[in-house]
Amino acid sequence: MSKALVLLRHLPERLRVRQATQFAFYLTLLITAAMLATRLLTLSELPSSIDWRLLLLLGSFMLISEGLKLAGFMDWIAGAMVRNARGIGGLYFGLLMSAFVLATLITNDAALFAVIPLTIAFAQRIRLNLRRLVIYEIIAVNLGSALTPWGNPQNLFIYRYYNLSPGMFFQQSYLFVLISLAALYILVAITLARGGRGKLALPSQEMSRPEASRGEITILVVLFLLLILSALHLIPALISAGLLVLYMGVKQRNSFRRVDWWLLGTFLLLFPTMGGLGGALARALGNEFGGPMSVYGAGVGISQVISNVPATMLLSHATTDWRSLFYGVNLGGLGTVVASFANLIGLSLYLKGVRDDNWRGFLGESLVWNVLLLAILGGIFTFLVG
Repeated sequence: MSKALVLLRHLPERLRVRQATQFAFYLTLLITAAMLATRLLTLSELPSSIDWRLLLLLGSFMLISEGLKLAGFMDWIAGAMVRNARGIGGLYFGLLMSAFVLATLITNDAALFAVIPLTIAFAQRIRLNLRRLVIYEIIAVNLGSALTPWGNPQNLFIYRYYNLSPGMFFQQSYLFVLISLAALYILVAITLARGGRGKLALPSQEMSRPEASRGEITILVVLFLLLILSALHLIPALISAGLLVLYMGVKQRNSFRRVDWWLLGTFLLLFPTMGGLGGALARALGNEFGGPMSVYGAGVGISQVISNVPATMLLSHATTDWRSLFYGVNLGGLGTVVASFANLIGLSLYLKGVRDDNWRGFLGESLVWNVLLLAILGGIFTFLVG
């Protein structure tokens, strides 16, 4: 093996990487440095190429997600849905709907941090197809988060970049989510039919009724609603973000340490890098990528290689067809492990909680179900986009 390959293989250890988003930050930083060295970017262009308002909103949503998690809101939602489960089938659907709904209300990443640990805790007391269920939960948050502009970073970028109205956005997103939910339901039904259905005895009162701070949750929900109003261009982002930071600084300082700053830093660097590459792509294509199918196909395909957030930023400079881009990059979160940051986070949470499993087996099974669902939904949305 060559020295270059050895260095590449051990690069994460040498950089003291502890999480996937940290590695993504270093990689994006390297790309930025290369673009500066080749004059595709200049230092003077960097500040103006960053959408600071979008970055402020994204960081605020990440912060309030951590605050709601610490206050017990996500565990309360997940626990409430699971308490109403009837049998193993009900538990499966309860956990998946918890993931789906939380991703819609908060973000796809935050939903995983609530649902996957809860699922692993149940699996320690009840016989479940844990690996399959976690894979479905990761799929569920990727699909469910497509409903709202704040559900995932690519939607927030599309909503902001194309200056969309709430009506324009939800007119497309609700259809995407309804079709996706139906396909996910079919997958789970197939799994239950093959694995059998059984009676469910919830493991404990503590497990099914997690403690939650109602006072904190109430205040955080109000702050969250203010952020939504800012995302919808109804109030200034500085006001909602400022109130959030002030409250968290007084009541929940731990939330600041729990925010994935590596991920936020990656987004900051993606603005100039993807903007520069996207501008070059637009010039090469004559400022228009092509018809709807070209945009849609590129969104799905490029997401498999560089993740759907960078793919969104890249393609946005080459097309005005936000609808096809929306379908492509949201569906593009399915597939490879790098297609969405949520995929990497879900894998990390699973391996951390289930140490007797191996990542190769998880990735192999995940790829099978992701590709199957991608093929089914891809055919449906190809018809809609075309």
